[in-house]
Amino acid sequence: MLENLNTYIEESKFKKEHIIKELGVSRATFYNKLKKNSFSVSEMVKLSALLFPEDVKAMEIKQALERSREDSAAGRVLEHKSVIADARKRVSR
Repeated sequence: MLENLNTYIEESKFKKEHIIKELGVSRATFYNKLKKNSFSVSEMVKLSALLFPEDVKAMEIKQALERSREDSAAGRVLEHKSVIADARKRVSR
């Protein structure tokens, strides 16, 4: 991803100023990091979320499903009636 980052940014729906603001870096720092391919891991995570939101959402859903399967296998489940009752309490507040 880092090798093609400039292309991804150019093809994104966001202006560079928005991306710079989301990263929380100065304009000069952004362009320097882009030129040197020196974004940190946390900055790359933010860039990935901005540039590929559908992929990030799909990964989040996959992780949630995996956690659900683990919970189910470990017996960490709730009965349908108790879930519905709790939901009704929250809605009626």
